[in-house]
Amino acid sequence: MSKEQKEKVVENTTTDSTKEKNNMTSFFSRFKKQVKTFNLKNNESTTSINNNHLDESALEKELREKEKEVKLKEKELKQRALELENAKKKFEEQQRKIEEERKKNELARAERERLEKERIAREKELERQRIEKEKAEKREKERLEKERIAREKELERQRIEKEQAERRKREYRRKEKEFQILEDKKKVEFLQKENEMREHENTLLSLQTTLISLEDKIEEKKLTIATLKNRNADKEKITLEEKRLNSLVAQKQITQKDIASEKKIIEKIQKNLEIEYKLNGLKKEIHSIKKEVINEDETAFKVKYIDNNVRNIFVVSIIYIKAYISKKVFRQKVENYDQIKKVSKNIKVRIATSVILAIILSICFLVTLKFISSAKEHYVSFGETNTTAVDTTEEMKKQKEAEEKAKILEAQEKAAAARIDSDAQDEEITAKLAGSFTSYSFDVDRQVTVNKKIHAFKSASWSDQGEVIEPGTKLTVNKIVSPAGYLMYQISSGNLQGQFITANEKFVSVDSKNDQLENFISRPVAIKFLATQNVYSDETASKVRVTFGNGAQLNINGIGINNNRLIYHVSDGSFVPVNPVRVIEVSRETPKTKNIDSNDNKNASNSQSNQRTTR
Repeated sequence: MSKEQKEKVVENTTTDSTKEKNNMTSFFSRFKKQVKTFNLKNNESTTSINNNHLDESALEKELREKEKEVKLKEKELKQRALELENAKKKFEEQQRKIEEERKKNELARAERERLEKERIAREKELERQRIEKEKAEKREKERLEKERIAREKELERQRIEKEQAERRKREYRRKEKEFQILEDKKKVEFLQKENEMREHENTLLSLQTTLISLEDKIEEKKLTIATLKNRNADKEKITLEEKRLNSLVAQKQITQKDIASEKKIIEKIQKNLEIEYKLNGLKKEIHSIKKEVINEDETAFKVKYIDNNVRNIFVVSIIYIKAYISKKVFRQKVENYDQIKKVSKNIKVRIATSVILAIILSICFLVTLKFISSAKEHYVSFGETNTTAVDTTEEMKKQKEAEEKAKILEAQEKAAAARIDSDAQDEEITAKLAGSFTSYSFDVDRQVTVNKKIHAFKSASWSDQGEVIEPGTKLTVNKIVSPAGYLMYQISSGNLQGQFITANEKFVSVDSKNDQLENFISRPVAIKFLATQNVYSDETASKVRVTFGNGAQLNINGIGINNNRLIYHVSDGSFVPVNPVRVIEVSRETPKTKNIDSNDNKNASNSQSNQRTTR
């Protein structure tokens, strides 16, 4: 094979390899093409060899060498293709990173533009809010001034009413004390008369027994006389027995007279007692009527309604009249009709009902007379024309008074809008007095709804009051804390985020609950009393079972939740309110644990002794 042929073969192989590399074909396709070209060249070489009469062995040797060279070239080309492929991937990765960086820069620029727009809008909004705030402060000052005047008037009225109520209470208590003293004296008198009657009854009983014995003796004597007469005994014996019989008969007659006199005395005493009992009952009834009219909780014009709230007697009377008409006339179903009827039996409500019915009847009578009477011509005389100016001034005064009253009522309504529910106020006062130390904290996830007007608190201490929350407000809470054992929710979202409200179900109802907190938490430890503390026999902490002093210890089973309070469940079935000021948790090994039953017995004996001493 000549050099030119070899060069042609090498050129053909290189061109073919470059074409295959540029076209990104596979190794096997390139190898097939090279084999074809090699066979073609081999045919050409064989013809040339035949023509040149070369040795076949030398040609085969050259072919083997050429094949080795082709394989080496193929390896080099394959390695080069892999390097190009890696370089392409690196280039694409760089392009992707550059594109991502460009997108990030665009997003950052857009975010900066958005923040700038928001800043400008926020500055405008703050300026607008500042202007509105100034106007609101001005209006608030005017409103506060009006409220101050109305509040001063209301406080003065309340002070006068309070003084009158205190005076009525003092008078009532004085009369009640006098009545109680008279009642005690009457009881003593009744006891004395009853004892006297019992003495006469005992005397009567002894006289009756004596009479029975005398009658027996008389019968014996009669039998003795009859036997003596039958035996024809001596007349002296018979006369002696007859004398004895006569004396017994005389004693019997005297005893009968005494019995009759004792019965008369007993009947007289009994009649006197019955009369005095009736008189005392009438006095008690009169006193109870007076007590209904004015007692410690009510006034002359107020009475407790079925909802245990004090209401005006005229309002209660109107409600009763309405309920009666609906029930009896229109045959409608009236809720709590029996309770309303029971309240209407109060003497004050009866008087108010009579007054209302009398007014209604009077109005009806006057209206009837108006329609029945003949119409009269109205005219104005000369003397009447002179009084028109006076009438107008009086009307203006009345109009001004009406406007002032309307303003006062409006101020009172606004003040009432900021006033929370009375039960919630009582709970706040009780919890504030108990202390502010937090004993436990629980994580929760709940949706709640406020049912009554309550305060929001900026801290869990029942003292740092925030704004008033209206009924119907829905809130999300994430924590329950227990300052002094009273439970509070922590608000987790909205304008009130981070503030606290009461967890009492009377005021806040749970809509949805996504936590596992139950009303009883197992906690087998012991508690130690830091001060004197009552132990209760019920979970509501209303019935005192025993009182423990400082240093006493009790084993507990866990902590319960009742009436918005944490309660320790003692192992013996009693209950202790959770209060970190008075009670702390210690280890369950309590060798100095007191026996509640023995303490119960001691307290019972002490109470009995106290009762005896008071008696």
